[in-house]
Amino acid sequence: GYGTLRPKTAGGQIFCVFFALFGIPLNIVFLHRVGKMLSLLCKKLGKFLYEKGMRKKKIKFLTLLFFLATGILVFLCLPSLFFQITEGWSYSEGIYFAFITLSTIGFGDYVVGKQPGRNYFSYYRTLVAIWILFGLAWIALLFNL
Repeated sequence: GYGTLRPKTAGGQIFCVFFALFGIPLNIVFLHRVGKMLSLLCKKLGKFLYEKGMRKKKIKFLTLLFFLATGILVFLCLPSLFFQITEGWSYSEGIYFAFITLSTIGFGDYVVGKQPGRNYFSYYRTLVAIWILFGLAWIALLFNL
């Protein structure tokens, strides 16, 4: 990960291991449920297009294209603009951060909310955490399409 927050004591490290034993499966369940909700939206879109007389192959292609394009806009392009404004990064640095974060590579060379001399609004890091969760669910959806 990002290396900016880590347990330093033996007790903290043991707690982290046990927390991860429960937290990681819960996160998987959460991502699965959000992915399922997005999948239902995908099916509703497909049903709507099928009722309009469209062929199944074309529906599958258009549905994939729609969720891919929407996701790229919502989880890569717009957040990168937001990071450009909030963090003072270039747009390409925002794209890089978004991709590295949502692909779970997470080098730690860019970390939100840590720029010296910048004023962040109080829920900024929470908002970014929510973006990450839904971005991961979007990626899970793409694998299930």
